[in-house]
Amino acid sequence: MVLRTELRRSIAPWAGLALVVVALGFLFLLSGPWWKAPAPWTAHSTTTALWLRFLLVFLWPVVVGAGAIQGMRDSRSGVVELLATTSRPGWQRAAKLAGAVGGLSVAGFLVVFAVGAVEILAHDGFFSLGFMPVLLVGSLGVLAGSWLGLAVGRLLPHPLAAPGAAVLAFVLTILCWMSLETGVDPVLPARVGPLAPTLAEPRGQMVTTTVSLDLGQAAWFLGLAVTAFLLLSARSVRARLLSLLPLVAGVAVALPLFPAVPADALTIDGVAGRQVCDGPICVSELHRERLAALDRPGREALAMLAKLPDPPARIEEQVAAPSVTGPGPRDPHVVYLDFQRNDVLLTAGAGDLRLAVLSGAGVPSCLRPSVGSLPDQAARAIAAAYFTGKLEPLPEYTRNWFKREFPAVEQVWAKFRALPPEVQATRIAALRRSLLTCEGEPLDTLVPGALR
Repeated sequence: MVLRTELRRSIAPWAGLALVVVALGFLFLLSGPWWKAPAPWTAHSTTTALWLRFLLVFLWPVVVGAGAIQGMRDSRSGVVELLATTSRPGWQRAAKLAGAVGGLSVAGFLVVFAVGAVEILAHDGFFSLGFMPVLLVGSLGVLAGSWLGLAVGRLLPHPLAAPGAAVLAFVLTILCWMSLETGVDPVLPARVGPLAPTLAEPRGQMVTTTVSLDLGQAAWFLGLAVTAFLLLSARSVRARLLSLLPLVAGVAVALPLFPAVPADALTIDGVAGRQVCDGPICVSELHRERLAALDRPGREALAMLAKLPDPPARIEEQVAAPSVTGPGPRDPHVVYLDFQRNDVLLTAGAGDLRLAVLSGAGVPSCLRPSVGSLPDQAARAIAAAYFTGKLEPLPEYTRNWFKREFPAVEQVWAKFRALPPEVQATRIAALRRSLLTCEGEPLDTLVPGALR
């Protein structure tokens, strides 16, 4: 009965609703990175949970601020002294309020994930239970933030307490996010980053949080939640000081478990990233349906590449998240295909799949994903044409841009074809070495001075 009253009289329903509206507003009204390769939020349930954790950059301050507004209720009503004289223990009344506000805030967080789950099913995405640790730790972080706001509102019943708590939570969350985000100059050490429930943007569809990160954050948010609840119900200075012990214990347990570098916060998802192979050709469980499509063109391409010195013998999908600062993995004996960054391959036919394997003589580009280079694409396209006899735009996300520059590339191709066969073979081998070591200009190894 008391809990039902709190649900009606408190800010709890509005806190949960605000979280849902803000989160879905970001996801459906803004064309953010969550819609795009390499990690669309409807591709995999764990990716959906990771994007939701990223959105806590904006959601957690809302939760903390809403809790602070509710925490000032008794002071605004002028009943603090009256309630202090009642015989009922303070923790019982605090439990009803904390349960209502914290419970509906967590419910709002879970509703957003439920919408994401519907989107996954509607877009034929991959669903596994690997999202559970990511979502549960995020829910615990939301609960801790809600109770922290309640405690702040009760201890500092000032009109500026709620907006101040929200702004401070936003600033601290941004600083923690920066320490985990690749390519951003951090202000705080990486070990401090997980103290906020937000995570860096997922850079791939087959990554998840590490066990140590989950355990560390669970211990920290549990300690924070217990301390916030004790502060909410404590009536003496001594009790408030003792309330800080769970917080200290949580920090002591969590910090050694937190990653020393941002890259250690995420790892390959053991379910979605598991290899599914048919002979020398392997794809991830996430893209199992591509194995049949890749089988025949992949074997044909490997047979063509066999004329190279020390040729590749396998084709594997790259399951690691694509790097934003450097080239992807390379191995002289393996041709890596990146279905995450280059999502054109998810619907490519046999011809384009064969061309993707032959691109760069079986070696991917050395450039960062955000860098487009005509000489780089020209070199890899000419290398593929060496085996097929026909110059074609590569099946990549920049194909349309490359088509506009195609006449200039055709002139380079004509010069290369005019070379004696043994010279062509030598230069293709040199291009392959250049791409494997990421040293030199690949196009210059084929036709020196081309496209300058």
